[in-house]
Amino acid sequence: MTAQLIAAALALLSALVVAIGTVIRHLVAAEQPLPEEGLSSVKATLTSGKWWAGAGVSVIGYLLQAAALRFASILLVQPITILSLFFALPLSARFTGRRVRIQDWVWAILLTLGVGVLLVIGRPTNTHAHAHPLAWAGLLIIGIAIIILLLRLAKKGLRKERALLIGLGSGITYGYMSFYTKGVVMDLSAGHIVTVFTHPALYLLITASIVGTWLQQEAFNAGAIQQSLPAMTVASPITSSILGIVVYQERFTTPPALYWLVIAAAVLTVVAVIQLSRAEAQDDVA
Repeated sequence: MTAQLIAAALALLSALVVAIGTVIRHLVAAEQPLPEEGLSSVKATLTSGKWWAGAGVSVIGYLLQAAALRFASILLVQPITILSLFFALPLSARFTGRRVRIQDWVWAILLTLGVGVLLVIGRPTNTHAHAHPLAWAGLLIIGIAIIILLLRLAKKGLRKERALLIGLGSGITYGYMSFYTKGVVMDLSAGHIVTVFTHPALYLLITASIVGTWLQQEAFNAGAIQQSLPAMTVASPITSSILGIVVYQERFTTPPALYWLVIAAAVLTVVAVIQLSRAEAQDDVA
């Protein structure tokens, strides 16, 4: 129980720090007119010292998350990171002058309640089994395919939902990053230094961090933070939790009589994400 409390505290602190870094980088994107798409917009943003300051803050948040994963499972740590939404919304409103609407707060609360029920009622275990390498490869291919599909839809099919779709891609990528982080952290804690550098997890982690950062900044450039942040905030823990269940055999230990509550919480979470993601787009049209 002590280890779980430490993990929860570290994850909560990580959520706050990541939110600060996220808002700083979004402000940089908002300050610069970036009509171009793709790598050119990101290159323009990277010239800002403020962006690098925000990135540095986010790295600290990531290290706190990695420390939390040392003490608990992905299923316990990752859902807590959704609280970064609470911190980011008022911070963004404070620095941009945008007012967070009451209904947005309501959906944010419902979103967090949904994830909270999944966490508390689900009662995740803290196991760390290893799956066959083919499972790793298969899940990686599936993730890449989904992200490519989202980017194609954002570019050609559903341009009005561009920030949402790219935000989802960023969240999925960060979910894979957290999953690989768990493996690296556990190898380090066990003293398997050689394994850390010979196993692909470290290099996949680095790749995911670069791609995730690029996609996140593209999402920020494509629309307001309220449109993209909820999607990426939820997609990340959901993705990493699924990977933890499949690869590390982490499990929820929900009492059978409460299965319905967990399902209802999952549905509530999805609905809340959709509502939060569409709210800003509706404001822009108005």
